[in-house]
Amino acid sequence: MRRKLTKSERREIYQKMNGRCAYCGCELDFKNMQVDHVISLAHHGGKDELSNMLPSCRSCNHYKSTLSLEGFRDAIGRFPDVLARDNVTYRNAVRFGLVIPNPHKIVFYFERMGGEVQ
Repeated sequence: MRRKLTKSERREIYQKMNGRCAYCGCELDFKNMQVDHVISLAHHGGKDELSNMLPSCRSCNHYKSTLSLEGFRDAIGRFPDVLARDNVTYRNAVRFGLVIPNPHKIVFYFERMGGEVQ
C-alpha cells in the first residue's frame, strides 16, 4: 500500500532531478510533478521508500505505469515501429521527408545526470 507523502518528502523527490522529469527531462512545476516508484510496488517488489521514487511528468508516469525500467526503455524504443504500423499520417510524413525516424538507444534523463536507482 502506498503511503501519503509529506510536502517536504515531495520537495526532496522534486529536487532529485532539479525540477525535471527523471525520464524525459522536461521541466516540471512542483504542483504538477508526479512521483514514480522506479521499481513498481505492484509487479516488481519495489519498496515504498524515497530511494525508490523519482519525479516524473504525467506522460512518462502514465506510460511507464508498472513497467520495469528496461520494459519502459523497450516500449519507447518501439515507438517508431508502432507509429509506422498504426498511423498513416506518420507514414506519409516519413515518405515526404517531414519526419525522419531516428532509432537509437534510449537513455533516461536521470541516467544522463549520473543518477542511479537504489
